Amino acid sequence: MNKKTLPFLILLAVLFTVAYTSCKKADEVKAPAESDAYFPLEKGKYVIYNVDSTIWDDTNCVKIIRRYQTMYTVVDTFTDGQGRMSYRVDVRIRKRATDPWQQQSVMYATNTGQELELTYDELHFIKMVYPISENRTWEGNAYIDARDPKLAYLGGWDYRYVNVDQEYDNGAVKYQNTVTVMQIDESRNDPETQPDDNATRTYGKEVFAKGIGMVYREFYYWTYDASAKNNNDVNNPERCLKGLGVVMRAVDHN
Repeated sequence: MNKKTLPFLILLAVLFTVAYTSCKKADEVKAPAESDAYFPLEKGKYVIYNVDSTIWDDTNCVKIIRRYQTMYTVVDTFTDGQGRMSYRVDVRIRKRATDPWQQQSVMYATNTGQELELTYDELHFIKMVYPISENRTWEGNAYIDARDPKLAYLGGWDYRYVNVDQEYDNGAVKYQNTVTVMQIDESRNDPETQPDDNATRTYGKEVFAKGIGMVYREFYYWTYDASAKNNNDVNNPERCLKGLGVVMRAVDHN
């Protein structure tokens, strides 16, 4: 081999190696898997919400609305009882944006790659399943014992994906690339038009945005007892409901 050719061949080999390595590294930087995209689980991740909380008090026949902020923060990892990687999510609360945060509760999140499980208030939910597709359904409350009279209203919910990869305005911020999970939308009778009949209303909806997590939640459940004293008072034209509801709008995140 010509001695003058050797350095040139070595140079070509070096350039090829650098180019190949660079391409390989670029290929290795992949976008997050779909199962990680809509509910990122990494320590330090947080989302702040404006919250409107509603209580229907049938004893005093009043509707009470409280407004505050809450923050979800992924703070730690652990291995759950099934040997799966899971995350602790601290829930903090404050009345005003200028107030210090106070610890309220803890949630636990597990993403198996097939489903996203969340546990809070001692209730275990399947919030998402993968892959995501329009109108895909699943039993999101399958782990909840609806035989318990207090939890009976959570039985038989068929979650369903709608508006996949669509823009969503939660009333405070507009988010791109979201998916809506319709959880339930059921009612029985209308107290205003059927005051002599018992009635119920159950509604649940959550919206998730890529790279952020949940950006909107709306839930309410109330019952109407036509035989209740307040609902049989001819001097009280109000229909007295019993139940609770919440609307959460994401307003900040990292």
